[in-house]
Amino acid sequence: MNPDTEASETETDSTSEAESAETLPPRRWAVKVGCGIDVLLAGVLSFATFLVHDVRYILTEPFWNDESWVAISTKLPLDQLLRVTASSPPGWTMLLRLVPFGYPYWIRIVPLLFGAFTVVAAYGYVRSLPWPTVLLGRLAATIAGVAALLVPSALTRNDLKQYTSDAFVTLVVLWLMSRLESHWSRRRLLQFASLLAVGFLFSAAAIFVGTAAFGALIVAQLISRQWRRLAESAVVGTVCGVVLVGTYLVVYRPGAPPELNEYWARYYLPLTRGLGATRDFLVKAQERMVGGLGVPLIVVVVLLAMGVITLVLMRRIACALLVPILLVVMVVLAAARQYPLFDVRTSHFLATAIVVTAAIGVAGLAALAARAHVAVAVVIALVAVLLFATRAPVTGHIRTHSIPREDLGTPTGYIAAHVQPGDTIVVGMLSSWGFAYHWPTGTPEIAPVSSNLQRFVTVYPDQPHILVALDRTPAAADEVMARAIEKAQQPDASGRIWVIHAHTKPDELAQYGAAATAAGLTGTTIIPRVLALLTVPRAR
Repeated sequence: MNPDTEASETETDSTSEAESAETLPPRRWAVKVGCGIDVLLAGVLSFATFLVHDVRYILTEPFWNDESWVAISTKLPLDQLLRVTASSPPGWTMLLRLVPFGYPYWIRIVPLLFGAFTVVAAYGYVRSLPWPTVLLGRLAATIAGVAALLVPSALTRNDLKQYTSDAFVTLVVLWLMSRLESHWSRRRLLQFASLLAVGFLFSAAAIFVGTAAFGALIVAQLISRQWRRLAESAVVGTVCGVVLVGTYLVVYRPGAPPELNEYWARYYLPLTRGLGATRDFLVKAQERMVGGLGVPLIVVVVLLAMGVITLVLMRRIACALLVPILLVVMVVLAAARQYPLFDVRTSHFLATAIVVTAAIGVAGLAALAARAHVAVAVVIALVAVLLFATRAPVTGHIRTHSIPREDLGTPTGYIAAHVQPGDTIVVGMLSSWGFAYHWPTGTPEIAPVSSNLQRFVTVYPDQPHILVALDRTPAAADEVMARAIEKAQQPDASGRIWVIHAHTKPDELAQYGAAATAAGLTGTTIIPRVLALLTVPRAR
């Protein structure tokens, strides 16, 4: 291939046609994306997302605790959105409100669709690269699409979380970077930066990918001595960084849980604890990452290196550098205790970038083999796909049912159907989000607390018979039960107390029972460990 460089430093849109003749490889290497066959192949691979996941299960399984605090954002007033997003990107949370049908659990269609879009982005990115022939381009893009589809970290993404959006934004960044490198212009550079700014609203990982992307651009331009492009990248990258930091301060920080660092403590690189602790951590971290990738570490390293070399040979230097730089960025962030390293969920975007780059390496090997005969290239591609698709980490996660079973819809519906005037309802702290999501009467509000990571519970000020515990401690259980008993003993009360509690610690659960026993309440278990109906003895 010819070098993707030119002597001219005129980088304006008005010279785009003249510049393209100088900067693009020979015409036989230029591959157009968007023809009918490519659309069909990308569409088939994308549709396969709905086959490798059990869609019926995903759209009907009740929300578990960590999904409930996400789901409740759709029921709260819009002006409270930033206060309840916690670790979820606000833009992604807003998308949940746009799902107009199929409640209560159909809002899981949002992460599922992002999973399908990720496969399309993988196909589009790799197809846009300058492969020697159209056939090899489609073969490479198909390998990448299959990799993004079947990587175990993607197959296990079936709950109401934003991690598939992270992967999608990461691949779109790579796609636009390839487009920018194929034909440089200020307009494309600004479009690239704009995507990062907008993408950050839907993916927190965009700020890490953006840092690696501009770093890769600057290094690539240093290598090729493109000084004007280097200056433009530095200026636009700085402005983009300011926008991203401003977005974090205004949009993310208000709902960011202060205790989140402690929650992820075991996923941070323990440099201060010595070489032994660091070594042990890295061994466990790479084991987690290999589990998310589905292939042995040595295979990952070799194929990733082959992918980087293939991109370099295609004169996509920045694309080649992005994933290695991103790996370094994530290690640095883990050492600084700012982001967990190689957790299968939170590093799904990284796993996706790695497997797609590895797929490029496989396709690069196939392209070399095609010089002997194109059939050899096809065989290499088919063998690679079959070896990957039939591995136990992949087959074991296809149509997986991994959402923890914590059903609050059924007990809440039971209460709604059987509650009587004068009844009191006690809701455990971590049940408040799920209860509020399913409770059919009134509009919930948030009450700030410091006793959970999300920093809020949902309450009903206009329905004083609904009492919510503000902590998971025995003291909090005693306090809310005392208030419930007092209310149930009022002359106009029915004397009945519904107690609903899921995701409860043993001592917390035991304290609810102890408080009821101490007050002489009689009770009936409606749903074991979740719902009970207590009766307050009447004074004679």
